[in-house]
Amino acid sequence: MALNIRAIQQFLSEHDLDGWLLADFHGRNTIATEMLQISGMLTRRSFYFIPVTGEPTALINPIESAKFKDLPGKLFAYNGWKGLEENLAQLLNGQKTIAMEYSERGRLPYVGLVEAGTIELVRSLGVTVVSSADLVAGFKARLSPGQITAHRTAASDLVAIKSLTHEYIAKSLKNGKTLTEYDVVRFILGEFDKRDMETAFPPNCSVDANAGDPHYEPQLETAQAIEKGRLVLIDLWARSRQPEGVYADITWMAFAGSESDIPSKYVEIFNVLVRARDAAIAHLQKAGTSTPLTGAEVDDVCRAVVQDAGYGQYFTHRTGHSITGREHGEGPNIDNLETEDKRLLQPGHLFSIEPGIYMDDCGFRTEINVLMTEDGAEVTTLPLQEKIVPLV
Repeated sequence: MALNIRAIQQFLSEHDLDGWLLADFHGRNTIATEMLQISGMLTRRSFYFIPVTGEPTALINPIESAKFKDLPGKLFAYNGWKGLEENLAQLLNGQKTIAMEYSERGRLPYVGLVEAGTIELVRSLGVTVVSSADLVAGFKARLSPGQITAHRTAASDLVAIKSLTHEYIAKSLKNGKTLTEYDVVRFILGEFDKRDMETAFPPNCSVDANAGDPHYEPQLETAQAIEKGRLVLIDLWARSRQPEGVYADITWMAFAGSESDIPSKYVEIFNVLVRARDAAIAHLQKAGTSTPLTGAEVDDVCRAVVQDAGYGQYFTHRTGHSITGREHGEGPNIDNLETEDKRLLQPGHLFSIEPGIYMDDCGFRTEINVLMTEDGAEVTTLPLQEKIVPLV
């Protein structure tokens, strides 16, 4: 995305910030390198300061000046570490509060990409450092209209592939043909190819106890057979093969048997997850556009339902993750468990809601995608799964 200095400065003004300091060394601050669209060999320290008013300034090692020459603003080269610190002091003279890729107490490590020593250096100049988390979420993770269209297409395709996958398993069960988890994964990948979709990692099919591992990956040699009486989880994520491609990501539960054969324990657990998912949706939709929400708040609402039902210890991951052109994007996650995500959910943000319950002999998850729009929260992966799908 192009660097929109004017929009960034407006954000800085609205949030009483004096500037945004993008600091990097060896390309470790991927937020900085991606925002500035700098690539290739990066081996020296660099700073790019966007003040609330006026021109941006780049402070760079002369060896790498060519990589920064096309950026807006002024370009200054420093000589050695002493020169760097002297120039940085001049650059930040008079600044009171600036944003950097810093995470207070390390609670949001996705944004905490600048090492502690550099933060100490900046603070030693009399500057207060705050997290750039909402800046990053606002300018790296908000989808464009074209990206939203691409996501809607991916969402529609995944819902169709999910149904075709259930039909594929059901037909095999009816005909007495043995399928494995790995066979199902290959089938889903084939459907992706038919629709010109791509994924960074293969989808998942998990049977019984394997569904109790949220990151289980079927292997050809060890994949379990899908036999009658078994629980089946499928988790599929993909995007269209185009520059503006954005992922969709869904999980559905099925049972290799008739509806009357589904164990009451399975029905009870899945109903808990449906209530938790729907509580999160209702909270988002009730807030509309008038009440700012954070990912942590929505996680709390969803998780409370699972905890109140007595399954809290089995809900071992965050409620959801950001989705962009990456399956796990740079925006707010729905999380107050693994991290404390206090980033605001803004129009253009896309994320999953996916409560899960994982035990030794079985596991359950329902996963949908939610898009924040100017009119509020919208579920983009309808229909919602209300009950476990019988495959016989």
